[in-house]
Amino acid sequence: MAKTHWLFSREAKEIIISMVALSLVFSYPDILSNPMFFFVSLLVLGVGFIGHEMMHRQVARKYGFWAEYRMWPQGLLLALLFAIASNGSIMFAAPGAVMFASLNPLRKPNKKEIGKIGIAGTVFNLVVMSLFIIMNLMLPNRIFTYGAMVNGWLAFFNLIPFGPLDGRKVMVWSRVIWLVAIAGAVAGMALVIFAF
Repeated sequence: MAKTHWLFSREAKEIIISMVALSLVFSYPDILSNPMFFFVSLLVLGVGFIGHEMMHRQVARKYGFWAEYRMWPQGLLLALLFAIASNGSIMFAAPGAVMFASLNPLRKPNKKEIGKIGIAGTVFNLVVMSLFIIMNLMLPNRIFTYGAMVNGWLAFFNLIPFGPLDGRKVMVWSRVIWLVAIAGAVAGMALVIFAF
């Protein structure tokens, strides 16, 4: 039986749906007066969101686990409702997550593996945020500012140590690493807000 190309897989479809929905959320209400801003959001958020999820997946697979992205339809709906109800001032970014499981029933992921899988996406966002900040320092541009803020927010939100968010997994593994990562996200966003 022929293997389905990844672009036609369930995972790819759910990543695309999640990315489009999040791009609407992050570009609202600006898209009402400037519809083209949606495409800026799609590009910037696409890099941050897809990179974040693929880093989770990559690290999980490195440990030998099955791993794929699954969207959370209720999370996407909540994100859209929060954005519209708050006129874009409240961002809720929980569109789904990379699910992973051991292929060996005798081997379960340990705290360190779960923590490293959890921090991988945040590290990606912190690196991308830093690159956008550097590009903005060299060539000030609204897109670079927006890219830094989006990636800083994705890192910060995912580090909230609550429920299924990455922050809880990272904190259970290492409070020091969690603290360093969340401090980096806050510092980066503060720099963008006050310096740009």
